[in-house]
Amino acid sequence: MFHIKSLELVHWDYWQRIKNIPLDAKIITIAGQNGSGKTTLLDALRTLFGLDCSMGRTYKHYARHSGQQTAWIRAVVDNKAMGQQLSNRPFRGSGFFSDDDVTLFCQIQKNGGDWKRQYLMRPGCVEIEEVTEATDFLGVENYRKRLAMAGLSPAMAKVLALEQGETDKLCEYAPRQLLDLVFQVFGDKEVLDAYDEAKRHQRDTETELKRFEAELEASRTNLEGLRLRVANYHQWEDLHKERRNLIEEVMPTLEYHEAREKAGNISRQLREARKPLAQADQQLAEKRAAVAAHAKGVTEAQQQETLLEQEATALASRLASLNGKLKPLESLLEQKERLQKLAADSGADIASVTKQLDEKSAELAKQRSARDSIAAKIGEAKATISALQGKTAMPEPEPVRAMRRALNDAGIPHAMLSDIVEVTDAKWQGAVEGVLGGYASVVLLEREKDAAAAYKLAERERYRHFIVPECVKAPNAKDDSLLSVVKFSAAAPSWLIDQLARITRVDSVDEGFKTHAEEWITPDAYHRERRGGRSLFVEAARYRFGQAGRTQRQEAITKTLPALEAEEDKLTLAISKLASEVSALRARIAGVDAAKELMAREDEFEEAVRSLEPLKKERLEVGARLGELQGLTKAATVTRTRAETTWQNSRMALSEAEAGLRLNHKRQIEQRTDHAKVLAELRKSWRHLPVSWKRKARRQGLVSEHVNTHQVQLRLQSLEHSLARDDWELDATVIDQYHRLNDQLANRQTETDERRYQNNRAIEATANARGAYIERLRYTIKTYAANIKELGQLAGIDVQTDPVKLENDDVLLSQAGLHVRFKFDGKDQIGMNDGEASGGQQVMKSLVLLIGLLKSEDGSGGFVFIDEPFAHLDIRNIQLVGEFLKNTDAQYLMTTPLTHNTDVYDPSELTLITSKKKKDTPWAQPIFVLQRRQEQAKAA
Repeated sequence: MFHIKSLELVHWDYWQRIKNIPLDAKIITIAGQNGSGKTTLLDALRTLFGLDCSMGRTYKHYARHSGQQTAWIRAVVDNKAMGQQLSNRPFRGSGFFSDDDVTLFCQIQKNGGDWKRQYLMRPGCVEIEEVTEATDFLGVENYRKRLAMAGLSPAMAKVLALEQGETDKLCEYAPRQLLDLVFQVFGDKEVLDAYDEAKRHQRDTETELKRFEAELEASRTNLEGLRLRVANYHQWEDLHKERRNLIEEVMPTLEYHEAREKAGNISRQLREARKPLAQADQQLAEKRAAVAAHAKGVTEAQQQETLLEQEATALASRLASLNGKLKPLESLLEQKERLQKLAADSGADIASVTKQLDEKSAELAKQRSARDSIAAKIGEAKATISALQGKTAMPEPEPVRAMRRALNDAGIPHAMLSDIVEVTDAKWQGAVEGVLGGYASVVLLEREKDAAAAYKLAERERYRHFIVPECVKAPNAKDDSLLSVVKFSAAAPSWLIDQLARITRVDSVDEGFKTHAEEWITPDAYHRERRGGRSLFVEAARYRFGQAGRTQRQEAITKTLPALEAEEDKLTLAISKLASEVSALRARIAGVDAAKELMAREDEFEEAVRSLEPLKKERLEVGARLGELQGLTKAATVTRTRAETTWQNSRMALSEAEAGLRLNHKRQIEQRTDHAKVLAELRKSWRHLPVSWKRKARRQGLVSEHVNTHQVQLRLQSLEHSLARDDWELDATVIDQYHRLNDQLANRQTETDERRYQNNRAIEATANARGAYIERLRYTIKTYAANIKELGQLAGIDVQTDPVKLENDDVLLSQAGLHVRFKFDGKDQIGMNDGEASGGQQVMKSLVLLIGLLKSEDGSGGFVFIDEPFAHLDIRNIQLVGEFLKNTDAQYLMTTPLTHNTDVYDPSELTLITSKKKKDTPWAQPIFVLQRRQEQAKAA
């Protein structure tokens, strides 16, 4: 088996070109950080030897990272003869007999959209530039065959292709897994698979024979089915004949018979229908007399109702005349009573009462004025709340509303400053209201070109606020300025933005004096500028900017409403009391003149009393008669309504009877006419029927057999349903098919018997051959057991294997496993993975099992890739593993991270150090090489 002497990489992963990496040592350690390329270097060697990369990667994965079209891997391996004979050189099968070195090349090239690899062998030490134009590249399979002849057997290839982390975990394999790996490495697995394939083929043949036998049985069933199909065909033929007879003969005859019977029945019915007409005429005469009597009763009831209504109308007119006469008399008597009452209440000092009346009237007017003012405030507050809730428009001063109307009528899009301002911090709402309060009605034009027209409208309307055509988008301030708490939903005046940006927010006046800002404002709206300081405080009920301002304004107004309403109620009670006192005083003043007026109009009042009594008596009599007439009129109306209802019902009954009689008479005429046409059509349409079918005896016989056409139709439907089935046999050749199928069954039975005999012989031969090969399997297990026992002795470990029970039986072969036991430091034996071994012992066990796979009849040797064998080991175990590796005859390429104990480098003759690629460089750094001095190696 050959060893690796040097390695060169071109465009492999992130390495641009690394030349002559020395590998001519027994133990080589590849050290580096995680992700620095240790496994990448091992995958380059795997790719060079035609193996699969680790961790599911492929050579394409590394080739595309470089971004180049071609990548090269080159290695120099030794070709020295084993012993004194030159014919024992490893690469003698490739024709290399004279050179001690052989150079291996792997070219990875992008071909179209995919990558492909090809290999090359050259005697001696040859550079990549010397073979770029070569034409004798090898494919992967041919290349692997040549490496196998050089000592890289399938066993070595399978070991080198083990995944990262698997090389030091062989002791964790189950006995069955380990036995499978041994058979696979030593080539026995392929033979066992071939035997399994032969047995599968024989089982498939047995399955096919069973299928043939099942098909034979199915064919026998089909033969019986053919017999049933013949019977089915005869049944279908009988039903078809019956259906044709019913359609062609029975149905026409019965239809003719039923048509004749129906025509005779109709003739008898028409003759019987003439009798009720005379009875209907007599009933019509009686109905006409009843209608006349009911009409007379309606006329009499209408006359009585009319007389009562006329009398009631006359009495109502008379009652209205009496009321007209009584109304002025009653008014005079009411005046008399009022004057008498005023005269009785008078008697106080008129001057004193007059003075009190003037004072109370003045106080009443004052209180009413105060209440009207409070009511106006309440109405204004409620209107503002409604506007703030979005139910109505916000109340604005009349000049602002007038300017809005003018701009809208002129089609000039605009907005007020109060429409676009939002305060993001409620703490500074009052400060923003104070600064921007005077600018709330500033008009912001959306288009600068509308400035001239807007100015003309403002001049006409005498509008005192600014109209700004030039607006800019406000910046997002993040400082302590007042602008940082103000958000504009649209463009705003630049001068206003600058003003807000100049004002610094401070928490108090004291903090304002401490700051060096020229202009500042507190949350309570105390503002200091270059001219001095002043308060810009605005009550919350007058806030106008932003949603937060509107919310606070609504809350403030809502809080003031109860007090205003309570004050209004208090004033209302006071006004009511004053109004009562004023009315009493005015009545006392009026009582002085009431006595004089009462004496002057005494004769007028007496005459009214004398005229009033007769008129009242007459009005009472008229009212009583009207009440009586109301009841009589209602009863007369009910009587008249009932008479009209009875009359209308009798008229409708008479009309319906006359219409029914006419309809019956017309229907009978039409029926007789139609019947005559039917009889003529019957004679004409049944002329084609044979005379023998029309005979009464023939027709009566069919009626007794089939009853009527309906029963025939039911039978036809049953036949149609039966004949419509899909299981009828319509082919008369089924008898010939039956004979042919019977002959085929006999021939196939003979063929099946012969094939079963041949397959049974093959099964017996396969079983015998595999039974003989069992001895080869036992020899393989014995060889492997001797290998690991010998390696254990080198490491100071007692290695024992349990006998493996191998029999020529599928179940026993599938359950067989290789149990290996280890004895460390004279202690009790432990199994492969029973949890009793330390971390170092686990690694030693795995290495013994791994290297035992590499030993062959030709001797040990070759090279092994091991990922981090010293992981999780203490210093003593690292030394033990190192000593074991030194005592074995193989070349080891091991990886280890830089964080390990330095003792991991003790067994190494050569150390390769990899580094991570830096972010700002396209290529990774070269691999650094540390080589142990020869005198130190000898001393060690």
